[in-house]
Amino acid sequence: MSQLRTILKITLDDLGEAGQNLRTSMLRMILNNNFQDSESEMSFPRNRRDRGLTLIELIVVMAILVILAGLTLPKLDVFKLKANKAQAAANITAVANYVSAFRVQHDVYPDVWDSMLDSTSNTTLYPQLHPSLTGGVGGSATKMSTSTITADELKSLNRVGILTVVDNDPSVSFPNNSGTSGPRTLTTGDTVVTVNAADPKGAAIIDTFYPDGAGVPSGKKIAVFALGPRSNMIGDVLVAAPFYANADQLTQYARFLVAFELSSSGGRARMLGALGSDGDTLEEESQGFYKS
Repeated sequence: MSQLRTILKITLDDLGEAGQNLRTSMLRMILNNNFQDSESEMSFPRNRRDRGLTLIELIVVMAILVILAGLTLPKLDVFKLKANKAQAAANITAVANYVSAFRVQHDVYPDVWDSMLDSTSNTTLYPQLHPSLTGGVGGSATKMSTSTITADELKSLNRVGILTVVDNDPSVSFPNNSGTSGPRTLTTGDTVVTVNAADPKGAAIIDTFYPDGAGVPSGKKIAVFALGPRSNMIGDVLVAAPFYANADQLTQYARFLVAFELSSSGGRARMLGALGSDGDTLEEESQGFYKS
């Protein structure tokens, strides 16, 4: 037995730390009279990798994960805002392009727009519009107001194919499908939504449409409609009316707006551009993307 132990010692010394571990285990088996010949099954201790992570190592890993989560989670809202701004900017451009494409194909603008007016009166703003349009939240902008159209302004719309609107029902649970009445044919003296030039944010919209800074030209008026799901664009140049990403679709009207310039002399109306459901312009969405 002593000779065998001497041979094992010489051989295992050459194996370093692993040999030391193996020698200790084998000596225990010898002392316990469990040593068998080379054809017998011998159980060797597992190395460090086979044992897996220790408790200390697991705690260190968990601590690192917690730190990484703490650094990452506050950034998620910023990433979401930037993504929404980018999507909104792309959709504002796309909506204007789809309206233009419809006119190229049909020689008129799309019809059956959401009026953004409360269907119970047809004269007041739909209450579920974004607060920045109506001033619905204290301190928020009032980018939109209402105005009535004259016979010539009605003619200006009719000449380019805008004949009917759908008023928004405040009793509908989902505000974005609230255009359930009508379509209602526009007539002289009807109320339309327009940009509120008296509000600084509304004035900024006008400056976007008229970059010379002179405001709405004499003899012109801005009328704003919304691209809802009943527009005759749907199924033609557009599959579905898009939603504005920066609004709460469950509680707010989140369709894109399109502004037209009417002529008080009956000339053809023309599209000025598209806006987000909160009245933000393409420039504002782009600026918001880089600032967020």
